[in-house]
Amino acid sequence: MGKTLVVVESPAKAKTIKKYLGSGYEVLASKGHIKDLPKKLGIDIPNGFTETYEIVPGKEKVLAELKGAANEASDVLLATDPDREGEAIAWHLAEELTPNPARAKRVEFHEITKNGVQKGVEHPRALNKNLYDAQRARRVLDRIVGYDVSKLVWSKLAFGLSAGRVQSVALRLIVDREREIEAFVPEEYWNLGAQVAPTEARGGKKRTAFFARLTQRDKQKLEVKDGVTAAEVRGHLDGATYKVAKLTTSERKRKPPAPYTTSKLQQDAVNRLSFGAKRTMQIAQGLYEGVDLGKDGGPVGLITYMRTDSTRVSPEFQGTTRDYIAETYGKASVPAQPNVYKSKKNAQDAHEAIRPTSMDLAPDVVRKHLKDDQFKVYKLIWDRFIASQMKDALYDQTSVEIEGKATAATYTLRAGGRTLKYAGWLEAYGVSEKGELAGEESEKTSSDKDDEETTLPELFEGEALALSAPPGVVAEQKFTQPPPRYNEGSLVRELEERGIGRPSTYAEIISKVQARDYVEKLDARFKPTLLGKFVVDGLVGSKLDFMDPMFTSSMEQQLDEVENGKEDRLTLLGRFYERFQSQLASVQKGQRWNPPPEPTGEICTACGPSGSDEKLRALPPGEMSKRWSKNGFFLGCSNYPKCKNTRDLGPDGNGAPPPRETDIMCDKCGKPMSIRSGRYGEFLSCTGYPTCKNARPVPLGVKCPKCTNGDIIEVKPKKKGGKTFYGCSNYAAEAIKCDFKLWQKPIPEPCPACNAPFVVQGGSKAKPMIMCANKECGYKRAVEEAPAASGEQAAEGVAAAQAG
Repeated sequence: MGKTLVVVESPAKAKTIKKYLGSGYEVLASKGHIKDLPKKLGIDIPNGFTETYEIVPGKEKVLAELKGAANEASDVLLATDPDREGEAIAWHLAEELTPNPARAKRVEFHEITKNGVQKGVEHPRALNKNLYDAQRARRVLDRIVGYDVSKLVWSKLAFGLSAGRVQSVALRLIVDREREIEAFVPEEYWNLGAQVAPTEARGGKKRTAFFARLTQRDKQKLEVKDGVTAAEVRGHLDGATYKVAKLTTSERKRKPPAPYTTSKLQQDAVNRLSFGAKRTMQIAQGLYEGVDLGKDGGPVGLITYMRTDSTRVSPEFQGTTRDYIAETYGKASVPAQPNVYKSKKNAQDAHEAIRPTSMDLAPDVVRKHLKDDQFKVYKLIWDRFIASQMKDALYDQTSVEIEGKATAATYTLRAGGRTLKYAGWLEAYGVSEKGELAGEESEKTSSDKDDEETTLPELFEGEALALSAPPGVVAEQKFTQPPPRYNEGSLVRELEERGIGRPSTYAEIISKVQARDYVEKLDARFKPTLLGKFVVDGLVGSKLDFMDPMFTSSMEQQLDEVENGKEDRLTLLGRFYERFQSQLASVQKGQRWNPPPEPTGEICTACGPSGSDEKLRALPPGEMSKRWSKNGFFLGCSNYPKCKNTRDLGPDGNGAPPPRETDIMCDKCGKPMSIRSGRYGEFLSCTGYPTCKNARPVPLGVKCPKCTNGDIIEVKPKKKGGKTFYGCSNYAAEAIKCDFKLWQKPIPEPCPACNAPFVVQGGSKAKPMIMCANKECGYKRAVEEAPAASGEQAAEGVAAAQAG
């Protein structure tokens, strides 16, 4: 009798599962999808939206191996990921591996542990047609919208552009936020307060001063909007007498957070680890599929399935966790009843929350087997889960209301302070003296920071207070701030709150938004490009349903209904397609979405009497017009295509900076080269253009230390999302190919410590550093500091750099 064939998606997952199954099982990997839609539409719409799936190029050998194993197997178990996409992969495998697809059974592993694998194998089920139909419907919707809307964008803007069903809505959110920022008008306001201290000592010791904020004048809320009023109020406070009017003490609870869902994990990974959504999910996938712990246990899945919108935890594992907490933190840290958290209204609740698979595998225990990124994400998940099962944190909260009596008015000032009474769940993270999470990222706004609590001395109602200088009375001018641009974490949160996408799609949506030239990242936040704005404005102006966030959210709910068997796939597709096509037909008749050409009155210098060749001189003088292409604004000649003279106008369309002369000579024609600005930044261009079109990167003033012939230049990635590096200008040379590479920007300044010819800019965004490129040297300083070296060594180094 043959073995039982178990098919999973990844080789890493196969290796882990093989460990838990005996010799009667063979575990192989499909390495993802084996079938997909072709590059062309691949959907027969009149014939019931029938898809034409093709074997993914390069998967022929994998499929042949799987077929051979299936022919010899007694049973076939399909153990792809437990979600819609995994169900679709399983369905395609069943169609290809067995003459009778019903022979293949579906098993689900919600955690790759001995218990999780055995439980899955013991409970096989038939393939779920509703689940597969929901994924088919999503795939067909995405293909139809992407195919037809991309053609629309080509016809309205420029060839080669594209648009998708869900990522276009995400792009709209980014553009709408940018419009809010652009329309925002800052409003002036003033924060006033006073540093005060009790006038009498207690126990022979002077009590500490503290800061109180101004809140009321004559029992009415006071908002100071201008400097004149601020100066008036400040004068009153300077001459006022102060006393403690009211003192309130209470106990406050701080409840633990729920265990991670997919979106919350992605948000925290962005805010605390600076990991993007895609990177986070790749790391989490590896932790789920299994990490080899060597002699400590071999391949083991460390976390449960990482695509989930549920906060549910199995009662059995809650019991194990409570035992761990009692042993590690004490029985007093275990709540009387297990903590239960409500999932969001539209949650599918198909899987548990993201949690560790074993309380025996604490982060410090497995750290030596993990990569740094894996350890960081695993510790994030571990700490959050342990905290979620512990007691509330308790604080003693003190609020003090101070009366400042002036001649003109009576003012009220307030201050607050709290003391951590019982750490509770905070102990799982480690707590500071103020009871805040160690390393916790602050999301406070500027107004929140004005309300931060302070340390209060012992106080009594009715006792006198006096101004304490410095600073005494403080009047600080402020301006309201616009809403921040989205980063990956806040965009995931916005998508989740609006019901756009599902746990399995958040990372893909954000990845696709970044893959096109529709957005750029500034300080890790999304800013739409002009091209992105044109695409969104055109699609929104066309009144296509899918660009409405509410419609897209509704479509997600309809797909959920297909999964639950309450909505027919073809009915959903037919209803959408009929309306979609009627909307497209009306849009096709409209105008183009890009700005029309604007005549400038400037005469072209490349054609007419001043033309560079006989054909161009024979033309009447052309007029330069301001035009737009997907690469930005430029000036183009009205005699195009006969005259192809153009001039870049820079990213904002207001004109590129004038060329800057250099003493670098063109290696093609011998003429001087100048520094010009283009779409991707500055570059060296021959002054003989357009006769000589030689161009190359601007050297950074540092000679290559490896080949000594080339200059160090900035090398930008060809692929979107790649990382810029600094390499030798000979990296692509035919005669001398030099592979020298730096990830940190070199600075033409000799190292004051070891006299190396250059230093590099490193450190972090928060704390940039200048350091020696020679790791053995160890020299470093803050960016704002001047070099510490002096004397002959530094002077000789500078001279050598200048000579080079």
